[in-house]
Amino acid sequence: MEPIVVSDSKAIELFRKYGAGEEENGKVKIHPLEALYFMERGKLALEGETFASLLAKLKKEDGLAGEKYSILKHLRQNGYILRPSYAAEDWLRVYRKGFRPGEDRTQFLLRVVEIGWQPKLQELAADLKKAAEVRKELVYAYVENGKAQFFKTTRTSFD
Repeated sequence: MEPIVVSDSKAIELFRKYGAGEEENGKVKIHPLEALYFMERGKLALEGETFASLLAKLKKEDGLAGEKYSILKHLRQNGYILRPSYAAEDWLRVYRKGFRPGEDRTQFLLRVVEIGWQPKLQELAADLKKAAEVRKELVYAYVENGKAQFFKTTRTSFD
């Protein structure tokens, strides 16, 4: 997913306040999922784009875009700041509550999965390895009946 570039001064101030996007040369690059959140809240308007049209585009690129948006919205409404991945991955990096980008590193590596997901052991092991490499707690999230559900996994050693 390509970032959306915003140069409006009110939008830049909004993103600084909410810890969204990345500021670069007087402009803010914002992930389309974050743009959806601010569009829905009436804080951002994109020329030639509506909430529904942007969401439809994202769903064409990523079958889990709707679920990712629901998870992002839930976390933002509960005071968390997160960074979606621009790559075609299901990962979101979530900061500890009360911390902003630049103040602390992200605490959680969150993977959005579809309801009914049944991972293979090798997939879980790969996810745990990835989380360990970046020193994050591994969390999975899915949406069931419109409600965000989360579960955390950890690696244990009996050495």
